[in-house]
Amino acid sequence: MRLLLLLTTALLAFSCSKKEKSTISNTSIPKNLTVEQEKKTNPLNENIHYLGFVNDFYFSNENEVYIDLYFTKDDISTKEYTKLEKLADSLIYSDDENSRNRFPADLAAKHFDLRGLQKLAIYDDSNKFVCNADFVRVEYLNQNITPGFIAVYKTDKKIKSDKYYAVSNFEKDLENPNYTILKDSVLTQKLLTELDLPKSYYGLEKSGIHLQSTKSDTIISIINSENSASIVLHHNNTFKVLYKSTEPENINDLRIVSTSKSKLPYLLTRNSKPDTDMVWDQVWHYDGKKYSPANRQRIK
Repeated sequence: MRLLLLLTTALLAFSCSKKEKSTISNTSIPKNLTVEQEKKTNPLNENIHYLGFVNDFYFSNENEVYIDLYFTKDDISTKEYTKLEKLADSLIYSDDENSRNRFPADLAAKHFDLRGLQKLAIYDDSNKFVCNADFVRVEYLNQNITPGFIAVYKTDKKIKSDKYYAVSNFEKDLENPNYTILKDSVLTQKLLTELDLPKSYYGLEKSGIHLQSTKSDTIISIINSENSASIVLHHNNTFKVLYKSTEPENINDLRIVSTSKSKLPYLLTRNSKPDTDMVWDQVWHYDGKKYSPANRQRIK
């Protein structure tokens, strides 16, 4: 799972030319279909919501961002990954540290999960709408730390995306999360002691972060110990562990996303494996009993 998420930290981009957009919009779609039939057949138009951080090309001044892609297969071997690298054809950009290569449009839907990725609405860390972004092309981004396959988008304006995230197929304002963020080292230490966890040396605020409900005494705590991450619910002076990692993991960044369908908010996190360069994104949803990872960062 971790290896797959690392490998999928890559670029998916589409060229801005009318010709290429036309090619991509018909990826893997049979001929002689009506416009409505094409919309239903094209995975980009599937009515499903992707939630994730957006990234910008630090070396580019263009109005573009990208998101990481998942493979259509749950597991992919090193040999298969290398074959996909070789399929990337025309060079889009190159410097001493980075290169971007277009991935063939007619093969993209076969190898990558493109469901619901046609259009993104981008929000800042205060859940305020920033701009729209339109799907352009799939690319292979080759860089030193996290090379991979990504989806590239053209934005309405130039943005620096280190604090931004996006929701696909979403045209409404996000709901107010109704949670305030607290920094409480005493509560963090209490939880580390109660859970019998080693003292945290790195991670979110170097210890933990606490989300206080504005409507009740409920608190959701995200705690990093030395080699694990936990999500804990406090209510009526009791606490319950809603998630505890079973592999080495820290949570290093967090966005709170509320919808009317969720009793507790969705949590978008950027995670890392201690003492390594492994970084991945994750979406957490509450199923009534615990927080679980959302499949491929898709939400309802």
